[in-house]
Amino acid sequence: MQEDYGTESLVCIYWHVSDGWEIPAGSARASLYGVSGIPECNFDAVEEVVGAGSTVINTYRPIVLSRMGIPSPVTITSHGYVMEGGGTITAKFKADDSISYTNMQAQFVVIEQSTPSYPWTAVEAATPEPVSLSAPGDSVVVTKNFDIGFVPSGDLQIVVFLENTTGPFVIVQSHLMPDPYAVALATPVYASEIDYGETALYTTTLENVGTALDTITVSIAQDELPGGVSGTDWEASYRELGGSWQTTPSDFILNPSDTVELEVRMVDNIGTVSGMCVTTLTSTSGGNPARTAVASFATFVHAPSILLIADDMGWGNESHWETALAENGYAQMTWVTEDRGRPNYEMLSSYWAVLWTTANGNSFAFTGQDETAVMDYLDGGGNLYLASMNFLSSRLGSTAFIQDYLNITSWTDDVGDLYAYGVPGDVISGDMTLHLVYGVPPTSADAFSVTGLSEVNFTGTPGNVGLKVSDAGYKIVFHTFPFESVSFFEGDAPNNRATLLGRVLDWFGEGTGVDDGTVHRLAIDHVFPNPFNPVTKIAFTVPDSAGRVTLTIHNVNGQVVRSLVDAEYPAGPAVAVWDGMDDAGKGLATGIYFARLSAGGADAFTKMTLLK
Repeated sequence: MQEDYGTESLVCIYWHVSDGWEIPAGSARASLYGVSGIPECNFDAVEEVVGAGSTVINTYRPIVLSRMGIPSPVTITSHGYVMEGGGTITAKFKADDSISYTNMQAQFVVIEQSTPSYPWTAVEAATPEPVSLSAPGDSVVVTKNFDIGFVPSGDLQIVVFLENTTGPFVIVQSHLMPDPYAVALATPVYASEIDYGETALYTTTLENVGTALDTITVSIAQDELPGGVSGTDWEASYRELGGSWQTTPSDFILNPSDTVELEVRMVDNIGTVSGMCVTTLTSTSGGNPARTAVASFATFVHAPSILLIADDMGWGNESHWETALAENGYAQMTWVTEDRGRPNYEMLSSYWAVLWTTANGNSFAFTGQDETAVMDYLDGGGNLYLASMNFLSSRLGSTAFIQDYLNITSWTDDVGDLYAYGVPGDVISGDMTLHLVYGVPPTSADAFSVTGLSEVNFTGTPGNVGLKVSDAGYKIVFHTFPFESVSFFEGDAPNNRATLLGRVLDWFGEGTGVDDGTVHRLAIDHVFPNPFNPVTKIAFTVPDSAGRVTLTIHNVNGQVVRSLVDAEYPAGPAVAVWDGMDDAGKGLATGIYFARLSAGGADAFTKMTLLK
């Protein structure tokens, strides 16, 4: 929820009780709230929920939305710092409206983001400070100092909250102090596909997003290379835009909000090995070396770009996917959300295919923001394989992603079965019977009903447990049974992981037909990269007996700005390249554009974003 609503709207503190991270202020807070059971969540000191479980977010969200809908009469602003050794904060409390509370006090709490792997843990608190405000425009300024007598294992932050201490007892306002030392790397494209001997080029913007002058150090590394390939075979370097390419660290002195444009490149110097390498650019704050920003770029040489998102709360089930990919001859960039955070739209849209597993993790982690990013990715012509037992049951009700993209009309929670049966004639599952007794148990998988363009491709005793959908240039495979529970034995083919994943990727890559007598249908299969600068590739499928094929680029007003294809094409896959120019050879402005593919009286569309 904090990711959905932001720390401007939702501030959290985790007060530990009766464990090794309890502090006196936490004990006092538990006594004040009359904590009767653990865990307990207290919302603005006016409503509490005792207990937790798989549906706890569905209980919390309505309360949070209700509290967010009540305006506060006070604004809190602050500046300061906190790190190993200590910190200081100066906070200003300003009345924006008339205040009826007569006994308010300010609390100042240092929180740590990973003690022990728990966010928002309270580790230090200052003595409360009385705050008296009554008329609009009144303000009070308070400064507090902290001694930090331990080595933090995660980021430290300071929370300020203003509470009324007598009838009614309520949190009037809360605030998270801005970080004086913070860096960011804004990147439009995180992956690319190149052929043997080519060069991949990426751009990123370094920004001082803190509130203090800072010296930021930038360094580069090759984090992952195929076996037998060295860092000189596939060579990575970076530079300030217009400068010289280099591999050694550089320092940039930046005021708050200052930016530097950087370029990163990876050059294939050997031209004989296919696979993927990961080049990582790291920026580190000089004021607080714990503050870093990292951008990792995956370059796929003579290989399709695949992003594997391991969203299973650190259980490590991504290894099963990696093995199945390798058995099919694919490379992938693995993104572990526990380590890297939530993937954004720019990350997803850089890849031809996204494989997303929640395995036996908590599907509540797959947030509304994630759904929005996935929908935008699909609108750009992406391919998604989502395997999640509890995604549907984690939702309060239907969402745009469930209704409009998966085309699911209803579902039943937690009715998993040990078998998933393929649908005869389906190109992925037609001859499959999966015995789901390996890895993650499928007992809490959901069953669903579909309509529209979605086709059921796996069923079980409780109902439908798998689907595929091809619409408007994108493709989705969704399974409610864990991929990890499928057999990994080669002798179980076709009922094993390698066969299942290989068929999914074949379906992604070959449109709706293959060269075995199957009828080809018109489709824009994918656009890569998207967003792009300056060039993108549009992969499409030409139907049988199509005659003349046209591919045109349109602006948001529907006007044709570029004609890319106007010719006879054989049935099957094809690729066109757009360089961001119009028909007059003039570079077009940053913005959204649409590709329209027409043949045989049919049309297909997809959306692209040009960034400059």
